Amino acid sequence: MVFAIYEQGLRIHTPKEKLLARPAIRQTQAISASRRLMEHGGDAEHEQSISDQQYIRDYPERSGQGTGERAAPRHKAMEAYASVEQARKPAAPLLPAHQIMRTPVITLSETASLNEAWAIMKRESIHYLLLLDEKGGLSGVINDRDLLQEAAGIGPLSQEAGIDLAHTPAARLIRAPLVTASPDTDVRDIARVMLAQKVRAMPVVSEEGELLGLVTRSDLMLGLANQNLEIWT
Repeated sequence: MVFAIYEQGLRIHTPKEKLLARPAIRQTQAISASRRLMEHGGDAEHEQSISDQQYIRDYPERSGQGTGERAAPRHKAMEAYASVEQARKPAAPLLPAHQIMRTPVITLSETASLNEAWAIMKRESIHYLLLLDEKGGLSGVINDRDLLQEAAGIGPLSQEAGIDLAHTPAARLIRAPLVTASPDTDVRDIARVMLAQKVRAMPVVSEEGELLGLVTRSDLMLGLANQNLEIWT
C-alpha cells in the first residue's frame, strides 16, 4: 500500500513500510528471533525435538499390524506439524477509507490568520482544518489543540519574541510533511501510519490530487469498532 506525502509543493508516493519504519521494534524482533533459535538449537534441532515426542514415536503406522511390529511414521507426523505451522489466518475484510471519511472537508487559505482559522473551527464545530496553497493544492492540516496551546501561551509560536498571534498566518501551525491516503486505502493501514507518524488526521486524496475527505482518529475508532476489525491483523 502506498501513501502520498505533500512536502514543499511536491507529491511523493511513499510505501507504507517506510512510514511504519521503527528501528527499535525491528531490533527487538530480531533479538527475539535469535533467542528462539538459541533456545531450540536451530530449526533442525527444533524439528527433531518435535518428532521425538513419545506419542509420535509410539504411534503405529497402520492398524492391524502384527504384535511387535510398531512403526513410527515420523515423516507423517512432521508433515502434519508443518501444515499446522503454515496455516494462515483467513484474510480480514477490507474497509476502505472512503467508507469512513468525513466529507465535504472545510478548507482555508494558508495565508489566512490564526484568528480566521479559529473563527471557522468554532463556527463549524470542527477540530481540524485543511489549508490550501495559492494554487488550491493541499498545504497541510491544523487542529484546534495547537490553536488553544498558542492562545494559552504554551505553544512554540507564542514563545517567539514580538509575535502577533492574531495576525500570524495559519500556515505557521502546519507540521510537515503532510501524509495522505487514497480512497481505497485500508483503514487499518491508515491507523498504523497515523500511530507511527503521530498525526491525528489524514486527508483522503484521489490519484489526480483532488481532496475527497478527511479521516480522523475518532473516525478510525468508530470504523474499526463497527466492523469488528483489529489494527494489527
